[in-house]
This record gives sequence, structure tokens and C-alpha cells, in this order.
Amino acid sequence: MTQIKRRRFIKNTIYSGLSASLIPTHLMAQTQSGIDHLENERHPTGKTKKIIVAGAGISGLSCAYELMKKGHEVTVLEASGRFGGAVLSVHDGLADGLYADFGAENFTKPGYENYWKYIEEFKLTVLPYHHRENRLTRIDGVWHTDKMEREVREKKMELLGGFNKYELNFLKSNPVSNLQLLYLEPYFGKFTDEYQPFGIGYDQLENIPVSQIYEQAGASKAAMSLLGGDKTSALYSIWQAFIMHKRGYDNQFKLFRLKEGNQALTNELGRRLGTNLKLGCQVLEIAHTETGVNVKYRELGGIKEMSADYLACCLRTTALKKILITPVLPPEKQYVIDNLKYDQTTRIVFQARSKFWLKDQLSINLSFNHPALSHIWQVADEVQTDRVSLMAKAPGGTNPSRTLDAFKELYPGKKSNIDIEQILVKDWSKDTFVHGCERHGFSALGELSKFWPHTMAAHGRIHFGGAHTDNRSWGMEAATNAANRVAMEIDKS
Repeated sequence: MTQIKRRRFIKNTIYSGLSASLIPTHLMAQTQSGIDHLENERHPTGKTKKIIVAGAGISGLSCAYELMKKGHEVTVLEASGRFGGAVLSVHDGLADGLYADFGAENFTKPGYENYWKYIEEFKLTVLPYHHRENRLTRIDGVWHTDKMEREVREKKMELLGGFNKYELNFLKSNPVSNLQLLYLEPYFGKFTDEYQPFGIGYDQLENIPVSQIYEQAGASKAAMSLLGGDKTSALYSIWQAFIMHKRGYDNQFKLFRLKEGNQALTNELGRRLGTNLKLGCQVLEIAHTETGVNVKYRELGGIKEMSADYLACCLRTTALKKILITPVLPPEKQYVIDNLKYDQTTRIVFQARSKFWLKDQLSINLSFNHPALSHIWQVADEVQTDRVSLMAKAPGGTNPSRTLDAFKELYPGKKSNIDIEQILVKDWSKDTFVHGCERHGFSALGELSKFWPHTMAAHGRIHFGGAHTDNRSWGMEAATNAANRVAMEIDKS
């Protein structure tokens, strides 16, 4: 890498435009050492590739960042006027330094390995996330603590005859939420690649309900009532359980968030990409050949074109439906684009003058099971102020006034204590560029082979990223996993 390229890389990816005179000498030396290390990660042939990344959600940003670190020439085209996609933290409109995450609310440990890599590299501040602790859940009009829920479940299991000896022995050292492992873990041994559920001897299980696996293995009626699975593919269930097991999710995991909002990470990625990231550039057409790709996009009302060696397409299928691609993609890929579905969610932030629920000696971690309000909890609890911000979750298209009415009606304490003074809303089902949240699974009988591996498969010089292309659609984990996969595919091609 030439000295000019090195200086440009430092400016764009490390200091985000800061003058070198403002950077302490010892940090400059450390950074230069880091850049020299990144040079060693370049493509083995030394050939620099020109790559267009379509979409600047967290997947597009981290994919571009990884490719840039490997020495490639990268341009990111983002249709909206902001980057981050579904990772969106809101500060404006809230008082006293309060904030909330409208999208991508938490991450875990174990899990999220690629995401944690960026947290550590960028030295971001991580905070514990307590929104599932001491939760109250409304069931059949009655509020239940976690303990009461367990007691209700245990009573139901007794009426069904209870667990068998095999299950009881398993539950001595495992939570009931892991009961499926008792019957699915014996199948894990044939998996060698968590991204490949087919061709290992289980293909026929795609069309068999997982409940049949449980029943044939001698599961009790009590266990069957908990595990269900009458309409869920056995292959899909085994595959997903294997992924969770491999990543350590069947052990106790903890929830975390970033101080000041999870957008802190995408902000850092965007700063490091610098002018390689172009906002307000909506992709309109993609033409691809055996030797490269050409992209037409709209910028400031005009139509521009850009050619590259590869395209890292980190757009949702809802955006891909609107783009002319020539020649057309294979039928398997087009099926994914036409049929993939996403959760539709409305996020509503209530700002209150106080922790009013403490007057009623209640937890504010509440599950309502109401058509206009599923959950509510406190966010930004580390901010030193009497005011609080509360996050409410409801189905896409929900009117926030209806959500507030539902909260006031069903709140388990004194209604007069509620002192909400401000409402902010983000309805992802109405977002122009990020239509919906996490993608649906492929769990129906016979459905998995229609989507997988076509969802993530590259076609020629077009490689597909985004959270929807990962093997388990868990938000930022899936997005960063897909980004690193695509960057590696292109770098090695």
C-alpha cells in the first residue's frame, strides 16, 4: 500500500476526518502499527478488487469495513439519508439525556461473536440489559410473576400425567426451556457445518413434523404439550437447535446493550468508512456479467452508473423486488426475493416524569398479551434523571394512542400514578427503506429447501448479505455474521 493510500485509510477509517495535529503521537504510532498489520491481511495475490456494497445497514457497513481492511476499493450506496438500517437509536424528542433503541435492542453473551469483535475493537461501553428480569405477565386477565407462571405450568403438567423418568432426570440439571435437546441432541453428531442442514442423511425429515420425533422417542404427554411442533419441520427444528447449541445458547446467556444506544456501533463503522459511504443513493438497476457488475443509482435527482468487480448486495428482499436485475437471477433466488417475509413491529417510547411503578411496588417489565401492546420495559436506566424512558412493543401498524390506552387500562397498579408526558413512535412496517424487522423462519413442512441455501447463495459476482441471509435470523448477530461471510467470499474469489 502506498503512503498516500495509507494516509487516506487512516483518515477515513480511524480518525473520521480529525486533523493529524489533534492525534497524540503515541496513538499515531499505535495506529500506524495497526495499519501495517491490516496490510498483511490483504488478498494473497495482492490484487485489489473494486467492490460496490448495496445497503448501509449494519451488515453492509461491517462488510464494507472488512473488505476495506483487506485492502480492497469499496463504495457503499445507501438509499436513505442515514446509515444503520434497522439499528436506530433515538435521542431527539427525549429530555435529560434519555434515549431508546427503536431497532436492534440487545445482544447476548454467549453468541454474537462477530458483533463483540467490533465492540472490543472500537472500545464501546457495554451495559447489562435487565428488561426480562422480574417480569410480570398477564395471562387470562391475571398478572403472574415468573414464579407463578412456573407454578401454573407445573400444575398443567401434573394434570397431563407429569414428565417421564427420562425427562425428570434431564430437568434435574437443565431448564425446562431446553427440554427439546433431550430428544434433538442425538441428531447433532452428523452436522459438520452449521450452514448446511442438507446432504447429511436427514433430508427426509424436512417433511416430517418434529412432534413425530418426540412421540417416537417416548416423550410424555406433558412434554409434548410444551414442545408442540405439529406443523414444524423436524429438519428445521433439529438444525436450529444445533446452531443454538453450537453457539452456547442452551446455557444461561445474558443480555447487553451499548451505552447511548446500539447505534453507537453503526456510527463508528460509518465514520471509519468515511467518504466511501454515499448516502441518498438508491440502487435502481444491477447488470452483471462473468467479468463484473454495473449499478445504476439515483443521486440528487440524477441517474449515475458505477462499475465494479463484485457487488455485495446487503439489501432486504423488499428493496430487491424494486430493482431491475439483468440477466435475471435463477428461479431459486427469485423465489426467495418474492416470498421471504419479515416481522412487522411498532416501537413506542413513553417518557414519564418518574418511576411511577415504584409507588405500587411493581416491576415495569410487563408482558400484556394485548393486540395493541405486547411488552413494556425501562431503557436508558443509567441516565441520572428523575424522568424515565419506557419502550413499548406492538404489532406493525398499531396506533400509539391505542397502545397508551391499553397500558393505562391494564397497568397492574394505581392508574393515577402514571405520569407519561411524551410519546415517540417508529412503525417499521411503514419504513420506506427498512420494511419490517427480523425475517421469518423456514419452519413449515417442506419449506426449508425452498429457501435454503438459496437465501445466502452467491450468483456469479453478486454476493448476498444482510441479516436475512444468515442461518439464524437474530438481528445484529445474523447481520454481522453475513457481512463477514460475504467479505471472505469476495476476498477469496
